[in-house]
Amino acid sequence: MALTTSPDIHADDVRDFYEALSADYDLMTGFQDRFIRERPFLHMIVEKYHIQSALDAGCGTGFHSFLLTQLEVKVTAVDLSPGMITLLRRHARKLGLSVTPFVMRFDSFPKSLDGSFDAVFSLGNTLAHSSSPDELQESLLSFGKVLRPGGIVFLQNLNYDRILGDREKVQSVKEAGGKTFVRYYDYDEKGVVFNILTIEKTADGILQNHRTVRLLPLLRRDLVKALEAAGFIGIRIFGGISMNDYIEGSSKDLVVLAQRP
Repeated sequence: MALTTSPDIHADDVRDFYEALSADYDLMTGFQDRFIRERPFLHMIVEKYHIQSALDAGCGTGFHSFLLTQLEVKVTAVDLSPGMITLLRRHARKLGLSVTPFVMRFDSFPKSLDGSFDAVFSLGNTLAHSSSPDELQESLLSFGKVLRPGGIVFLQNLNYDRILGDREKVQSVKEAGGKTFVRYYDYDEKGVVFNILTIEKTADGILQNHRTVRLLPLLRRDLVKALEAAGFIGIRIFGGISMNDYIEGSSKDLVVLAQRP
């Protein structure tokens, strides 16, 4: 599926999806457990590229922002969802960490953010919520404009080359806090619809909550072309944030590291 047409994604739909999900987001993603698991990989990147300041684009409730802050990086955190930013502020107070948060669209970065960053991190499949290839391109251009010369972007998305090739249905099933979260895909002529079904057993019976949002599935070739068009160089492809080898047919993730000239 080449990224040539818009799959009719709207920013309001993405915001509303994550607003509705925000209360369960940490439970579903295992907020606390991920610190030990992911810290070594981000530490390696921070050390290798001498990162002292970073922009977390699509920060959610702030997990990666806090992990970077613990690594002595000054972090600005941005998300489209006010509910996610509210939870980020709550986590920051609880953890005693300082992060600068904003509710903002990515195309607002150049005119709204002061200074230049050593790195832009956009993790958690954030860019797959772009409304169109044009919006993806605009986001990458914005990333480049707020990076210092020689700064890096580190992007983590799901591996849609594999997902579309296999027509994968169920992404994951997780039980936590008395709830079951089933993440799965539907496919139609416009592309991919991402679903989260939340099931909770209560004294009154079984409660179900079904949320959907349309995605722009980012294929490797298209993301590389978009980065090149935005002026990035030294583009490297990995199969996860551990920077392991990318294998199109089996890697869970598509992770890209690139540099502003």
